[in-house]
Amino acid sequence: MMSNFFFTLVACGIGASLPLLSHAQGSELARDRNSNFNNGYALPPSEANTLQGSPYLLPAWSAGTVQLNAAEKSIATPLKYDVYRQELRVRRPQGDSVIVPLIKVREFNLSANDPAQRFLCYPAATLPADVGGGCGQALYDGPHAQLLKFVRKEAVRKAVENGGYVSNNTTMVLDEQTRYYLRWPGDGHFTPLKLKRASLEQALAGQPAALAALKARKGSLSSEADLAAAVAAVDPVLTTPTK
Repeated sequence: MMSNFFFTLVACGIGASLPLLSHAQGSELARDRNSNFNNGYALPPSEANTLQGSPYLLPAWSAGTVQLNAAEKSIATPLKYDVYRQELRVRRPQGDSVIVPLIKVREFNLSANDPAQRFLCYPAATLPADVGGGCGQALYDGPHAQLLKFVRKEAVRKAVENGGYVSNNTTMVLDEQTRYYLRWPGDGHFTPLKLKRASLEQALAGQPAALAALKARKGSLSSEADLAAAVAAVDPVLTTPTK
């Protein structure tokens, strides 16, 4: 199956970037010599002595599937989603890995959790600036609206704790940030959301049928599952709002 995947890479034009892939393989192998890599804590080479934390959404390799833009079928292969560098890594049978550019990916799935996490990829230019590019996890994917979760990690400076006391020393750590958006397939625009009922009500302003359907549902919508269920409930009566 893995050989089929790399045949697909070549067929889709990624094979034309062999110098880039070779560089990626070498970089990954170099990180593999770091004792932290096997635990998923690979560090950017330029910040190897200062940056702490895992760049990956999930630290371990996950069974998954990936579908390229130019492919009709998805391919099963071990994956890691590097949300710090916004890269998708595919493990090869010999143990190293290659980078598949996200611009070549239509969607991918990580099967480490049940249910599997499905990610939809869009051209970076069409995405909101604060998601930092990349792919959104589809919490709900309907005909009139998609509820997407974007995770990014940024390097931030934090004080070092020393025996329960905060010292004057600082270190760079990877800080995880999460954003939620409604995407309207009708025209592809995004509306920001928070895990609050009031936020979804604001996003549905001007749609009385959808607001009535939402009002019929009780609860605060303070969890991803609650918000996804609410979007699914109002989806049948949604229309694409003006931007």
